[in-house]
Amino acid sequence: GLGCPKPVQNWSQCGLPAHVLDIIYHLNYQKPTAIQAQAIPAIMSGRDVIGVAKTGSGKTIAFLLPMFRHIKDQRPIDSLEGPIALIMTPTRELAVQIHKECKHFLKAVCAYGGSPIKDQIAELKRGAEIVVCTPGRIIDLLGANQGRVTNLKRTSYIVLDEADRMFDLGFEPQVMKVVNNVRPDRQTVLFSATFPKQMDALSRKILQKPIEITVGARSVVAPEIQQIVEVCTEDNKFIRLLELLGNLYVNDDDVRTLVFVDRQEAADSLLRDLMRRGYPCMSIHGGKDQFDRDSTIADFRAGVFPILIATSVAARGLDIKQLKLVVNYDCPNHLEDYVHRVGRTGRAGETGTAVTFITPEQDRYAADIVRALKISKAHIPEDVQKLADEFIKKVKLGQEKASGSGFGGKGLDRLDKDRDFVRKLQRRAYGEESDEEIDIFDDDYEYSKMDSIDTAEQTSTSLKSSLNNDPNAASITPSQTNKAKGNITDDILERVRKAAGSVTSRLQGHSRSGITIESGPPDSREYTATIEINDFPQKARWAVTNRTNIARIIESTGTSITNKGNWYPPGKPVPPGETKLYILVEGETQISVDRALHELKRLLTEGTVSVISITIII
Repeated sequence: GLGCPKPVQNWSQCGLPAHVLDIIYHLNYQKPTAIQAQAIPAIMSGRDVIGVAKTGSGKTIAFLLPMFRHIKDQRPIDSLEGPIALIMTPTRELAVQIHKECKHFLKAVCAYGGSPIKDQIAELKRGAEIVVCTPGRIIDLLGANQGRVTNLKRTSYIVLDEADRMFDLGFEPQVMKVVNNVRPDRQTVLFSATFPKQMDALSRKILQKPIEITVGARSVVAPEIQQIVEVCTEDNKFIRLLELLGNLYVNDDDVRTLVFVDRQEAADSLLRDLMRRGYPCMSIHGGKDQFDRDSTIADFRAGVFPILIATSVAARGLDIKQLKLVVNYDCPNHLEDYVHRVGRTGRAGETGTAVTFITPEQDRYAADIVRALKISKAHIPEDVQKLADEFIKKVKLGQEKASGSGFGGKGLDRLDKDRDFVRKLQRRAYGEESDEEIDIFDDDYEYSKMDSIDTAEQTSTSLKSSLNNDPNAASITPSQTNKAKGNITDDILERVRKAAGSVTSRLQGHSRSGITIESGPPDSREYTATIEINDFPQKARWAVTNRTNIARIIESTGTSITNKGNWYPPGKPVPPGETKLYILVEGETQISVDRALHELKRLLTEGTVSVISITIII
């Protein structure tokens, strides 16, 4: 940015009050780190700032110290006045850690989900200059008691820590809801160790002429961390983990180890296996009660147990002393997650080791691991490079799909597309779509009037075996149509229809990859339509395939509704001769098929809207 102030070289140049300097020296902060030296004067000059620096470089103090001066320069807060400074974080554990740093200097409140809201309301009513929070809980507090608990009238300093994650799909609507309710002359500060380019443009919409400070490179692992990447099978990972732990604790039993897995079930399973081998350990993940998570982190810091097993909920911001070893038991699925995971060790100038296990089946993640090793100028094992090269070759041949940044792929562009899709879906379902709008179902279904002679030919062929002993059926030939001829009595025609319905239902029950949900009357169907439901959310697919809904539609429209094809995950190629999951609607008139389709689309719309609404709330 333009007009960036010069960096400071020691704490006395920061213009901080004497009692703040005393606390800094008491906490043994010798001199400003690189990010602190440049960010502190930039923030103190009143500019909006984007700060990107390696993990463990002191980014928290870089935005806290200017915040204290910002608060001290204003009059004290009165009763029922909101905070002056607001710090938002993506995880509860990071909020607790920042709150602990703030308490050394000023009165602060920590507000996060999973803990009793009544205690946080009581603290806010007593007044606090600083609120450290997660986005969802601060929205709850702002709306509690008709807005009388707290407000943002005096808020003039906003910090988004781990800013790239804050602008991910799950947080962007909540963050914008809070930021848009703060005075326009606010000062906004964004900090993170990783900041993908996709997130850059999205975050700048809440900043005004920001100064961007990047120490080193974006998404880079600190040089104090020794990175080891090993290719091993799923069966050998646990044996290798035991070997690493044995070598570590034979020399020093007062060190900590953090083991990352990708699923909550895997964390609990690995916990049981390590406990059986005599290693005291605990696990932490999003499925645990917040009190358990807080106490587990506190015990891990205090050395009650030396090993912590965690999902990526513990990957960001946590600062644990004596953490010498990080093990990625399950390989991280993108670059930013890898950088933050291994960045839990080697902090504040200390050294550490990060070991990552990758299986041959996880070749799609190898490219990001190799990229991280190249950026940090670390050794790249030959087998890991080979995995990455093979996957890139598959991508070029079209056999695999390249995966982008784990956070960049879930930003505002995709959210806007989802909203547009739902809006069009609603308009289409309720008949409010304008002529100019594109019909999102144009490719999903088409009407085809079946030729009556072809239908009769198929019917006679399917009935050949079941009616060959019936003397009345001898006169039925492929040239006959669905309409009764003069030489066929109504009684015979009725028997043919019943037999056709019986045979057809048995055939449909054993049709290729299809599962017949329910059939309507066994009359011949002249109109058909199909709707592909493979790519809709699971809740939307369930809404149009459960028996209760289908039976109601069949009864009201007189159509036949059948579930066909197989479900394939996004990006997975469909084998030759197979089709994606779709619904076949058959009816005697176009109006009946239209009515059935209208009802099915309404159910799809409601299911999709509810899924997106829940995602935005979370």
